[in-house]
Amino acid sequence: MLLFVFFAILVWYGCFQGRRRVGGIAALAGGMFVLLMVNAVHFRVAQIFGYEHLVPVFRVLLYPYIALVGGIGLFMVTLPIDLPRGEIHCKACRYDLTDLKQEVLEGDPCPECGATIAEASTRKGRRLARKRRHARSKLAPEPMIGLQLSSAPNESDEAAEDQDEHRQAADEDPLDRSAAGGVHGLDDRQRGCIA
Repeated sequence: MLLFVFFAILVWYGCFQGRRRVGGIAALAGGMFVLLMVNAVHFRVAQIFGYEHLVPVFRVLLYPYIALVGGIGLFMVTLPIDLPRGEIHCKACRYDLTDLKQEVLEGDPCPECGATIAEASTRKGRRLARKRRHARSKLAPEPMIGLQLSSAPNESDEAAEDQDEHRQAADEDPLDRSAAGGVHGLDDRQRGCIA
């Protein structure tokens, strides 16, 4: 009994993932074809084994199920693909380009997939942009937020260097005798320990 539930979910998932595209229509057509084949096979099996009088009972259950799966699948296939609500978006990856409208219209590529407007307007260009984005994601991982490696010093680097220089200068102070081996800059004789 659960097989029919899982089958309906599988057909609806295919219709939703392929909405407004050939894949969704193929999922719906494939699901309907399988259900009509189940109906035909059941009728042939009923003729072979001699229980044709029970076929109408099965069909009373199967026809509404076919209508339910087909109706919801058709609804899901016709759902619009969610696009960003901005004024302009990349046709290759659907990235919202509203804030970059001027740059993109001047010919700059999409920051997400690297496709230009002219490239994203053709199917071949969109395919190329997807391949480029996929290859880029394999080669260079995105840097972590907040982690920046640079060769230019900033204020915190300069402050740390000043502190290090100050410590080094204190360590090299000629009046500091702590390096000579005593507590607080005093050797054994000055502490009163005469050996």
